[in-house]
Amino acid sequence: MENFFQAAAEIVLTRSSESLSKVFIEKIKSEIFVNKAHILTLNHDGRLLECEVGKTSLSWSVTDFNSPFAHVVQSNSLMILKNKDLNYWQSNVAFNQLVEKIEITDDVCIIPMKIKGKQLHALLLLIDQGRKLNAISKSEDFRHLVTICVNHFQLLLEMQEKKRHSSFLSESLKDAKKENVNSHLIEKLGKTLIGDSNEMFKLKEQIINAASSHLSVMIKGDTGTGKELASKAVHDFSERSKGAFVAINCAAIPEALLESELFGYVKGAFSGAEYDKDGLLAEANGGTLFLDEIGDMPLLLQAKLLRVLESHSYRPVGGKVELFSNFRLVTATHVDLKAKVIDNLFRKDLYYRLYQYPILLPKLAIRKSDIEMLSQFFINEYNMKYKKHIRGVHFKTIDYLMQYDFPGNVRELKHIIEYGCAQTKDNEQISFVSIVDRLEINTEIERLNFPPLLKEHDFTSITDLKKAVRQYEIKLIASRLQEFHGDKGKAAQSLNIPKRTLTDKCLKLEIESYQ
Repeated sequence: MENFFQAAAEIVLTRSSESLSKVFIEKIKSEIFVNKAHILTLNHDGRLLECEVGKTSLSWSVTDFNSPFAHVVQSNSLMILKNKDLNYWQSNVAFNQLVEKIEITDDVCIIPMKIKGKQLHALLLLIDQGRKLNAISKSEDFRHLVTICVNHFQLLLEMQEKKRHSSFLSESLKDAKKENVNSHLIEKLGKTLIGDSNEMFKLKEQIINAASSHLSVMIKGDTGTGKELASKAVHDFSERSKGAFVAINCAAIPEALLESELFGYVKGAFSGAEYDKDGLLAEANGGTLFLDEIGDMPLLLQAKLLRVLESHSYRPVGGKVELFSNFRLVTATHVDLKAKVIDNLFRKDLYYRLYQYPILLPKLAIRKSDIEMLSQFFINEYNMKYKKHIRGVHFKTIDYLMQYDFPGNVRELKHIIEYGCAQTKDNEQISFVSIVDRLEINTEIERLNFPPLLKEHDFTSITDLKKAVRQYEIKLIASRLQEFHGDKGKAAQSLNIPKRTLTDKCLKLEIESYQ
């Protein structure tokens, strides 16, 4: 080969295995002048030999001995097939496709491309006259060129593997960093969204993901589940956290005033408009606009809101100039908006525009494991606000609360705990007696295993005197403690017994949970 060094130099300058195969075949054809040449490379798991012929992809199993390639792989030795012997391999369709257009005077030479002592990388197939193929296979320069090609092929594979490994490590580090960041954010979010139940953990994850997106967020949940708190969290953990968080309840403002509240108005727009006033859209520029109870927005205003969401442009009531506001929209509802769409009470196009990232807030009834943590949080707030020192909630009172369904959700629990705090002395715990009046449904009291009071003068049902007397005494003492807000001294005085006797009875009758 006259240009052996030039060919070798061009081979080692290639930077990918695909381009290496092309350069090597080009050099074989231009320097040795063979009629045809192909490289058959092993796939990633080493089970198939693959070759591209024009736009056709051909492949052979390294263990399929119906092709000559399997024999070369297993023997690791060169094979020359005479033209007349090619008919022997007619059953192998792919092989026939590879050699079907060769001249009658041409033979086929298959050469294993392998580094000594290492695995096979590829097979080189040459098609030309037999005498020429014999000479090529014995050429020292040719053998060196094949070795150079195989060595460079090995180097490229190692580089590609290192790059993949480096990329994998980089992605792993990114994932780990993202996971650490998310864990930190979830921990930080736990200071405002109280609870460590599985439902709350999933909710916090959703809020963090929603905050990092630029999608419109729709928060769904029953009354009292904390929709505004969740929407504020979406804002606080987003890129817009330095901007304003502007909230409005669409159900709390009369229809006639809602448009002017949102869009603002110019002087003289209507009776009483004595000066220009910016609306909430202007206030939310660069921040977040929260529309609570979006399902109560009038249809006419829905159409105007949709236009604002698409263009971020709006016109104040009575105004002639359009203004711009770059805000992120978060909405909330406790009603079934899809049902409203079906009933033509809510615009379908607006519904899908708002429903880009839905978040469903769990009811307190399905995350009761958070009740104790929530109760302590509300007690801490109460203590800080009113300079009190309520110690907490008695553990048996927590047991009773765990049996209650909380139709008002977290808001109802907060009000119950605040009521209990107001009736509890400093350095004492909230008793069940101090909060039982705040349970919404009286029939719940019986379900909570609160001791039943015998009906007055109803003695016919009594079959166990000791049990009946015990039940009556429990109910009487508990009722008197409730009357005096847990003050044992006053309760004992009203029953004309010493305070110590009352305390002993409370212990004996297990009434301590009501104190």
